[in-house]
Amino acid sequence: MTQDLRELTIRLGSEPFLDLVTFRRDGRGVHTPVWAGTDGRQIFVSTWAYSGKVKRARNFPGVALIPCDGPGNILPGADYVMGQCEILDKSEFKPGVRAFKAKYGTQFALMWASRWGFRLLRKRRVWLLVTLTPDVPPPPIAPPAAPAR
Repeated sequence: MTQDLRELTIRLGSEPFLDLVTFRRDGRGVHTPVWAGTDGRQIFVSTWAYSGKVKRARNFPGVALIPCDGPGNILPGADYVMGQCEILDKSEFKPGVRAFKAKYGTQFALMWASRWGFRLLRKRRVWLLVTLTPDVPPPPIAPPAAPAR
């Protein structure tokens, strides 16, 4: 891993929110503001196992990331960075949990503890592992829809 790629990964992983763009089969991007953490090599995103972004990542592992605010508004001057997404199974959760604990602290502890209640409803979380590929140019991506007010 080059130093530039490591710095880019750390910079993106340090943002409070990222807009994760997954792609439908027809190539249209779907925007989702997410929490993200990093170990300096990859970016981790926690989500529900049966969410649309997981389904789309299974069909097409290429994703785009860009810094955004909580509602999903792209930050001024930011550019999309492409990456390859992998869906991690339960045995591979520890690095993502460590990255989120280090970054979000108590907020993450409360969110992570709440997953036990959702397990009763048969909902489970997975981790998406994104390895950045900044040399790959992003396809045309329509801007995210304005958040509802």
